[in-house]
Amino acid sequence: MEIKSLHVRSSGLFDSLDIKFNNRFNFIVGPNASGKTSIIKSMALALNPSSAQEFRFREESEIWIDFLYDVQLYRVGVGKDWVDKYDNYRSAQHKSWSQPRQEEGIVSLTSNDLEKKEVYFSPLFIGAFRKISYKRINGMTRDELPEKKREQYRSKSTTLINGNELPDVKQWLINRYFQIEKDWAVYEKANWEWLLSNFGIIGPNDSGFNFVSIKRDLEPIFVIKNKECYLEELSAGYQAILSIIFCIAHMHPEWQLTIRDSLEILFPNIQFIITTHSPHIIASAKAGELLIIPEHSGTLNLEPANRTFSGWNTDQILEEIMGVKNLENKEYNSLINKALNDIEEKDINALQETISKLKEVSHSSDTVVSALEIKVAELKLGKQ
Repeated sequence: MEIKSLHVRSSGLFDSLDIKFNNRFNFIVGPNASGKTSIIKSMALALNPSSAQEFRFREESEIWIDFLYDVQLYRVGVGKDWVDKYDNYRSAQHKSWSQPRQEEGIVSLTSNDLEKKEVYFSPLFIGAFRKISYKRINGMTRDELPEKKREQYRSKSTTLINGNELPDVKQWLINRYFQIEKDWAVYEKANWEWLLSNFGIIGPNDSGFNFVSIKRDLEPIFVIKNKECYLEELSAGYQAILSIIFCIAHMHPEWQLTIRDSLEILFPNIQFIITTHSPHIIASAKAGELLIIPEHSGTLNLEPANRTFSGWNTDQILEEIMGVKNLENKEYNSLINKALNDIEEKDINALQETISKLKEVSHSSDTVVSALEIKVAELKLGKQ
């Protein structure tokens, strides 16, 4: 299964959007309000038109995903006249199961047809969850049947993106821990052992993060930096990792630098489509993995960029790709200008005081501060 492309017309921010994906990692990046999250929500909408109130629509609105399932190319979504109440903010309603446009070689369906046609397409949408609140677990629960899970993934797609629902990590851990000893749990045991064998790559280097056990009280125990702790005692970053293994929005920078490679090891056969603001993740992406949205335009045709940004520093990525302006520290710049004025006035005492203030706001290796200190020495020699 592989998502090939997304088409959006007359929906939300987009007059027209056509975006192609690769079959592994797709990092959607760009300035604020450029439409990153709208791209993911549009994909959710193609599978769950009942969440139409998330957007405003105009006449001729259509949304669909093209995907490869086995060897057949399918199209799922909604075509023209699928929604009413155009241009009414948060009032749009799904009106009809209008099939997306037919094209030769592509089987067009609505999400309502998928299970009937035995096309088991159900991408998992995951929002930027962060905090796991304490929950007492009383025992194992029965896993949902695959068709029920697929239905839930599609129907809850927008809710998951918005962060209104949290994956039940604790219950999942307990279920798996006690299932793997059963004779029938061949698949579950293989996946559990794979997870444990790669658990160390989830956290930053040298953290020693690992799963220990689940005891009689049904509380999962972990170890981090040689100390045991419970699930809810883990830092917010670890909780985010365990809630959604690719929740990258709020991780420590070291996680951001390593998460792409960790995901590649943990999930070698999964396609990822990820929105991010992180310059560290952008720098770690390989050629063909970045989808860069320019300054906002109502019409977009996007393909993965065939280059990397591994040699760019954080400021360069933030300014050139993310559209973040005025990165300069205003206090620092003001003090530099004050120091230059002190030099021009040959006021050694004022310059030394300015340098002292600069040291409080600058890095210890700042070469500008070192140069100013040399200038102090030169001014003192000139007065002798």
